[in-house]
Amino acid sequence: MTEQMKALIARLLEADEAYYGRDDPIMSDYEYDRLYDELVRLEKESGIVLAASPTQRVPGEVLDSLATVTHTKPMLSAGKTKAINEIFKFIGGRKVILSWKLDGLTLVLRYENGKLSQAITRGDGMQGEDVTHSVRVMKNVPLTIPCREPLEVRGEGIISWKEFHALNSTLEEPYAHPRNLAAGSVRKLNAEEVRERGLSFMAF
Repeated sequence: MTEQMKALIARLLEADEAYYGRDDPIMSDYEYDRLYDELVRLEKESGIVLAASPTQRVPGEVLDSLATVTHTKPMLSAGKTKAINEIFKFIGGRKVILSWKLDGLTLVLRYENGKLSQAITRGDGMQGEDVTHSVRVMKNVPLTIPCREPLEVRGEGIISWKEFHALNSTLEEPYAHPRNLAAGSVRKLNAEEVRERGLSFMAF
């Protein structure tokens, strides 16, 4: 169902860009309304609303500064090793899942009563910065979820190499690596700048 929603959102945003940005509609009003209503139906059935959804039209906030927030649990750094025997020792015969390291900005998303209430950077591991305004406009962050209990989701704010190269070529002072661009973008006070940079969130 989420993939259906993503496909509808992409199609509706494409239509919005054609209509408002280029004054060259790619579909009739009837077809647009049909797709929009289908998206509303799926959001109601699933209890999930993605940040990029046209049903939300989340305005990008502009803050004066970032507030400091204390983590509910310390955000510790992962240990590093280059020795395979140390990895096997750590695994200790248990079943594990291995994945590529995502190099971006570690974030904590807090949900209250099914709604995104706060997004916080890792900071020093004990305290981070409130970046809710910028995370709310990331293209794949759910603003609502079908869970009413308090929930924290930890993950990484990232930007793809494709997005990185496309954006970096337009900047007067290019970034050296996608991680730097992701970290710098999430902490911007103007959320509209984050929206334009195409960041996404990958949950751990």
